[in-house]
Amino acid sequence: MPAFANSNRLRRFSNAMVIVTTLGMVLIGVAMCLVFVIPEWTRNLLLARLGEAGRDLALTPDRVAAGAAVMAIPVGVLLFGLWQARALFADFAEGRVFTLTSARRLRNFAGSVLAQAVLGPVSSTALLLAFTFSNPPGSRQLGIALSTNDYLALIIGGVLLAVAWVMVEATRIADEHASFV
Repeated sequence: MPAFANSNRLRRFSNAMVIVTTLGMVLIGVAMCLVFVIPEWTRNLLLARLGEAGRDLALTPDRVAAGAAVMAIPVGVLLFGLWQARALFADFAEGRVFTLTSARRLRNFAGSVLAQAVLGPVSSTALLLAFTFSNPPGSRQLGIALSTNDYLALIIGGVLLAVAWVMVEATRIADEHASFV
C-alpha cells in the first residue's frame, strides 16, 4: 500500500467528505420531495430548469405528479452517484486507496456524472412536456435546454471515467507484481 494511503490529511479530508456527501444526499432527497409539495418551490424549479417557458405553467396536481416522476430519474442518478462518492471517501478514510473496489466506485460515480450530462437536457424537455401535455393542441410546448453545465458534466465525467480505468489497470498491475514476490 502506498505511503500516502495512510496519510492523516487524506483521512481527515475523506472523513469530512463522507459527512458532506451524506448531508448532501439527505438534503437533496428532502428538498426534491418538498419541491413538489410547495407550489412556490415548484415554480422556482420550473423557472430554473425551463427559464421563461416555465413562468406561466399551470400547477395542477396531475402536472405536478408528472413533473415529480420526470425529476425522479435524474435525482435518483444523482443520489446513486453521491452514494458511490461517499463510499469512495469512506474507503480512502480507511486507507483503501488503490483497490479494485475504489476504482469501481469511481467508475460508477463518473458514470452518474456522465448520465447527468445527458439527463439535464432530456429531463428539462420532459418536464416542459409534462406541464403542457394536457394543454389544447397548439398550446403545447416542446423545448430543449442545453447549458454549459451539461457540457462540463460530460467532460468531468469523461475525465473521471478515464481515471477510473487507469486505477483498474494500476490495481491489476500491482496485484500481478505482488504475486511475483
